[in-house]
Amino acid sequence: MHTIHPVPLHYPAELIGYAEPWIANPGDTVEVKISSTEPEYAYRVVRLIQGHEGEHFPQKREEEIQSIVSQVQSGRFQLAHPGSYAFVEDFSLREVEQDAKGIDVSVYFQPHLPRSGHTQTIVSTLDDTTKTGFAIILTESGAVEVRVGTGSHVEAIETCFETTRREWVEARVSIHAKDALVDIELIPLAAFAQQPSQAPFVLKNYRCGAPTKLFGIEWLLFAASYSQTPAVPSPCAVDFFNGKIANPKIVATMMDGKGRTMAEYDFSVGMQSDNIFDQSNAAAHGRLVNAPTRAVTDHDWDGTEVDWTKAEYGYGAMHFHEDDLDNADWDTDFRFQIPRSARSGAYAVKAEATNGLAKDDITFFVRPSAETAANVGAKVALVLSTFTYLAYGNERMYDQSKPSRMEAPDPAFAIRKDSQFYRMERRADLGLSTYDVHKDESGVVFSSPRRPLLAVRPDHINWAMWRPREFSADLMMIGFLEHLGVPYDVITDHDLHFCRQEASSFDIKRYRVLITGCHPEYPTLESLEAYTEFASLGGSIMYLGGNGFYWVAAMRRMMDSGSLDAFQGRLEVRRGDQGVRSHTLPGGELYFSTNGHRGALWRSRGRSPNVLFGIGSTGEGTGPGVPYHRSEASKSRKYRWMFEGIDADVIGIDGFGGGASGDEIDKYDVRNGSPIDAVVLATTTGHSDEFGLFPEEAGFPMKDTCGSQTREIRSDMVYYETSGYGHVFSVGSINWFCSLGWEDFDNDIAKLTSNVLHRFLEKSN
Repeated sequence: MHTIHPVPLHYPAELIGYAEPWIANPGDTVEVKISSTEPEYAYRVVRLIQGHEGEHFPQKREEEIQSIVSQVQSGRFQLAHPGSYAFVEDFSLREVEQDAKGIDVSVYFQPHLPRSGHTQTIVSTLDDTTKTGFAIILTESGAVEVRVGTGSHVEAIETCFETTRREWVEARVSIHAKDALVDIELIPLAAFAQQPSQAPFVLKNYRCGAPTKLFGIEWLLFAASYSQTPAVPSPCAVDFFNGKIANPKIVATMMDGKGRTMAEYDFSVGMQSDNIFDQSNAAAHGRLVNAPTRAVTDHDWDGTEVDWTKAEYGYGAMHFHEDDLDNADWDTDFRFQIPRSARSGAYAVKAEATNGLAKDDITFFVRPSAETAANVGAKVALVLSTFTYLAYGNERMYDQSKPSRMEAPDPAFAIRKDSQFYRMERRADLGLSTYDVHKDESGVVFSSPRRPLLAVRPDHINWAMWRPREFSADLMMIGFLEHLGVPYDVITDHDLHFCRQEASSFDIKRYRVLITGCHPEYPTLESLEAYTEFASLGGSIMYLGGNGFYWVAAMRRMMDSGSLDAFQGRLEVRRGDQGVRSHTLPGGELYFSTNGHRGALWRSRGRSPNVLFGIGSTGEGTGPGVPYHRSEASKSRKYRWMFEGIDADVIGIDGFGGGASGDEIDKYDVRNGSPIDAVVLATTTGHSDEFGLFPEEAGFPMKDTCGSQTREIRSDMVYYETSGYGHVFSVGSINWFCSLGWEDFDNDIAKLTSNVLHRFLEKSN
């Protein structure tokens, strides 16, 4: 699809982009795709060491990759084209043209935004250029309309059937091509014992102005139609449907009165793929664009089975959205090869308009190879939370008009609005995060790196917390490791996800210490198992964040790719039942289409983070953080080494978000699986009423849930020894890195972190 467009009138100066692959190997070729309002820009490639700069921050540090030659490129403005649909290429009825008198079309659909303000297509073979084919659509007002081509014009057959939100409709349309007659039947299907919103609609023997032309068509689409204009000569998908479609079927009615099935689809087949499979002998298989939601309930779902992998019926639907985006599919502006000697880390293409009006740091990651790992000699690996970066990718919870909006109990809470915020706000074409809802208010379940992820930037300041968060905060740990002079590698959630598979060349066992990012919230089963196995074999873990290992996630590879090197895959997250969430999926839709596993909380799966990491989520807030108070146990001889060089009983007073315990925080809780032999080294008190208890932590009635009302809202600093004679040290706060970096790492949090890391390395030897 054409992505290069003229710059809109009065559009501000802007330069943004993304890299493919997002996570690469030394020696790989990286393609960079850029949108620029300015006529030209220069770029260079750097390894990121310390991103944000400002008062009390560590000094910004980058390392330019000299072997990648800096160049000047011409700019062009690019847009993504959201909207999910299914299409069948080369679908044709030509072979039955001489023997068929028409076609019968049947389909079930459930509109979720019937009055969308634009036409929505349910099924279409319509060609605007040749005026052939047919389409079943919803009008702007949500009424069903059938359109048929006659070769000279497209005839619109109106109905008085205005659809109701989330009510299933069975549509049957018969088109008699030669005698120009059309029959339409629309049957509303109520849920369980409810009354349908209206009576069925029946229209018989509607006569078109001319014989219809059905048999010269070249495509079949669901949830969109094709449009061609002089400006866009190739077919362009438009008129996207917001809702579910199930069981579409097209039958050619033959002259002898028999029917010949030309296409019939069961969307429960191939659930884990990006394909649709024709169940007839015609083999008119098709492909999906922009990842509509699969594993959703159908018109015949009755709650008997909520796991689609076990269900015999009820999951033959697919949910399409006009704002789905899986792949921006921008044109490539330039390519470069990563040096084979490049060490692992976070990298950026630093692109800046030559007139100085716009710039961007286009982030990507390089994993260690056996060669680069040997050269570095690292026994420490920092695990960047790339699954979390994806889950939050382009989140828009600042939009107070949406049900997924973020609200804070503090009436003085304000949204931080800077140039990055306004850039996110105006680039609605770049898709949503798994925290957002679609325009039809259904929850977003997929997030992909094949688009600009505008918050994954080294200088990003979170709009709600007014401090670095996720990637920009994690960079402070890279800066700290450089500051200490400790050899280290940088790996990602993606690497852990695949490391235990045979085809993977990545070896986690080369490390003795794994350090998490500040917010490792979204492990897959595979990545969580990698942590568990690492600890069982004697490795040590430093969990230096909060709200970690909370939601179950699933990862799929790039479409149709079986290569473990193709780390382009989309992430799937399904929220429901419990947990801090901005939306809740309907009953029966909590099982991933990616792998068939159950989503929601790890706690609900019996794998609470407490079991391995000693602590689990308990509260969150936008207010300033508070410091830790050391326990008496921390002062014992056994643990005194951790606090060597620290005289105070209260630590982590300062930071870019207040004290070291803030944002989302975790506590020690034996009831949720924390090891009984773990020691609480420090804890926090005094969180304000801007902090609230996580809902799964509250019983009935829900009361005393704010910071000043309960002792359950706290961070616990925990240490224990594992069965493999390794160690786990956990701090329970997203704010930890914001205190770590305070005054260029000259503080007690940095000292404590250094003491623990060095002792873990010593013990591993």
